Amino acid sequence: MKKLSMDKYYHPHITKMLDSFDKTERLPLLTFIIDQAANHICLIGGKSGEPTMVKLPFDGQDPTIQDGKWSIDADMFKYYYQNCLKSVLENEHIELEIDEHTSGDTYVIGYTHDQGVRRWKCDSPCQEHLDYFTTIGNKSYQSISVDALAPILNVADSHRPLEFFKIDKTKNEITVQRDNDVSTFPLPDDLEEKVDLVANQEGLSVLKHVCGNTQSDSIMFSVDNEQLTVTDGQHCYSRSLASLTEFENKSKVDYETEVKCVVDISSLKSEIETYTRVNQIKSNNLSLLYIIDNEAFLSGFGFTVESFKSLSALSITAKQILLYNINLNQLLKVKLKNITDMKSMTLRILKAPDGSRKLGFYNEYDTERPYDSIPITLDTNSQNLSAMQKLLALSKKQHREDGSQQDFLGFDGI
Repeated sequence: MKKLSMDKYYHPHITKMLDSFDKTERLPLLTFIIDQAANHICLIGGKSGEPTMVKLPFDGQDPTIQDGKWSIDADMFKYYYQNCLKSVLENEHIELEIDEHTSGDTYVIGYTHDQGVRRWKCDSPCQEHLDYFTTIGNKSYQSISVDALAPILNVADSHRPLEFFKIDKTKNEITVQRDNDVSTFPLPDDLEEKVDLVANQEGLSVLKHVCGNTQSDSIMFSVDNEQLTVTDGQHCYSRSLASLTEFENKSKVDYETEVKCVVDISSLKSEIETYTRVNQIKSNNLSLLYIIDNEAFLSGFGFTVESFKSLSALSITAKQILLYNINLNQLLKVKLKNITDMKSMTLRILKAPDGSRKLGFYNEYDTERPYDSIPITLDTNSQNLSAMQKLLALSKKQHREDGSQQDFLGFDGI
């Protein structure tokens, strides 16, 4: 049978493509386009609307392989390929057999290291992939050297997490959208403004991947129809830039800090984890943040249960007693794990000019812009305030009793 080999150099690109498939897609396809005269074997696949093309040279392949275009099931190919990578040596290639029948049917066959056989019946080529193959050659690209792009990506990394990152060479500035808010910064002095670039986090990941795995000295990229396409002249990656138009038209919001507090992370985590375990609190979807006497308290409510805990504020800035209502489901989605090695976290309640508020969460890498935030509203419900006052009284009583007990133990030890 005719053999098609995939050299080790292409493994990172094929892996990146296979990892981009949408797991919810029922029948994902991987398309092969073989053209001996053009000296290429193209593999096209990935998430619908965000394809990737890996181009292998025909030179060095079995010269009896016929030109053709066909698609196979990408799901089984992904797991076959991953299995091969586990056992392939550093200098080995992965090999497929092409079985062409006189009936016109074509099969692709692969063998696993544990003597398993994988066979795919080739189907008509995916039209989306064929269209992609045609359109990528008609795009208008900007070019930048890998050496010039690397420091740009480092600057982008310093602003993570982010939703959009933009370089405007005319204005000599960087615009970053994080947590749905935009901030503008001057370009660092050592950064050459060679290109206009806009990308989201996934787009930056692709740029970094291509930079790290290309054999070319430069790469090209194109942005059109809210899609970023990156190529090194051989392999092509396209990723969605959904909401790009909204980002381009977004204005900076000047927030007023209504409350700033530094709280103990372990206290915050443990109380939130309690809410996830109590069905009444979780179902009620209500959490209250109570600011009083230079302290911050978090509370969760059910129909017959109440939870109340001090966040052990190390410092707090607030002009008055304040009570806020938090959507518990949104609070539970905030990533508090693996964001910092510090024991404390800064929280800010930010008030926009239109009166809306959000609770911002900050890490040690950027104390000016939250890495995440959730909506928060001022709670004027007198019953909720009364409940907070009662729970606070119980908390203070317990604190006094604990203090007295500690004093007694200390005296007894003299």
